Amino acid sequence: MKKGERRQTVLENLIYLIIWFTLFSAPVLDQYYNQEHSFNWSDILRAWKILAPFFSLFILNNYILTPFLFIRKRFWLYIVFILGSIGLVYLLSSQPAFPDRQNRPLVEEKRGNHPLSHPYKEHFPPPKDRHPEDNRSPAKRMQENVHPPFLRQWIPLSPLFHFSFMAILLIGFNLAIKLLFKSLRDDQRVKELEKQTLQTELDYLKHQINPHFFMNTLNNIHALIDIDTEKAKSTVLEFSQMMRYILYDTAQTTLPLKREIHFLIHYIELMKIRYTDQVDIRVCMPTEDLPDVKIPPLLFISFIENAFKHGISYQKKSFVHVSMDIKENEIRCLIINSIFDNANEQQQGIGLENVRKRLQLLYGENYTLSIQAEENEYQVLLIIPLQV
Repeated sequence: MKKGERRQTVLENLIYLIIWFTLFSAPVLDQYYNQEHSFNWSDILRAWKILAPFFSLFILNNYILTPFLFIRKRFWLYIVFILGSIGLVYLLSSQPAFPDRQNRPLVEEKRGNHPLSHPYKEHFPPPKDRHPEDNRSPAKRMQENVHPPFLRQWIPLSPLFHFSFMAILLIGFNLAIKLLFKSLRDDQRVKELEKQTLQTELDYLKHQINPHFFMNTLNNIHALIDIDTEKAKSTVLEFSQMMRYILYDTAQTTLPLKREIHFLIHYIELMKIRYTDQVDIRVCMPTEDLPDVKIPPLLFISFIENAFKHGISYQKKSFVHVSMDIKENEIRCLIINSIFDNANEQQQGIGLENVRKRLQLLYGENYTLSIQAEENEYQVLLIIPLQV
């Protein structure tokens, strides 16, 4: 069970504990305040004896019947067991929760004190609403007068009925709380599943960047070996650090902005090796006094790779300009490169499509990606919010 689900379970049990503690404490408090700070333990035990059958039904329903029958959608079996449990608990209880009032006197009758036990009770006139020949006991008349006539006609007002009615109310209230917390736990599981699915898709899209990066960089080093062997050796070391960054560091969801910028600068330096001064490569990125913020890794590298792949010509003058600045709570990256009749191919690259999907998954609509192809240049503007 995960941490969030454990917290929900603890809260649910805490609610049950508070409710039952209040119910069992009510008779004690009632005795304390109504008996002038004294206790009549016989009355308190009698009240607890009334609550005990309902408490046993709650334990049976909450921890056995509901989890193993109701939650698993075995409703008919659950109903049978609940009704059987109500009847069994009622029979096993030593004193019914609602004793038959017909067999219990309303007050302690002492001869000579109560009007109905007076030796001359025949001289007392009957009540106005009572027929002279009505021989029912006072307890019976009071029991029937408590309920409306239609209830006395259709509902068997027996102790079993009262007990069953209160038990069903208790079970219904218990089910309501149980289902509420189950719904909360189910929602949490769904969110966790969506989060895992999102992370899996992000990892898949992110790892698709690696083959492109490796192939381009290895081609650069291969070209450098014939030109400057010592430079090629140092480049291999630098490339190994970049590989470590891609293979291991980028496994995290977010990385410090400083590390991502350094990675982009090193990549552009590697790309410069392949080209002569005829290619105008400019980089304007902040390297000092960077804010302590984090961004998802490898969001910009695909645009820079495509700029070098599609914006460079060995026969004509070409350029690649990369600039990045940080304003308020967002980071802006502008990449401009020359084009040579292949703007559509650059815009429809697999890497760019992956980046679009990642941006949508990460930020929803809270980002800006503007791609414009003009007559002589290709522009990409990416604006993303910063995360502290």
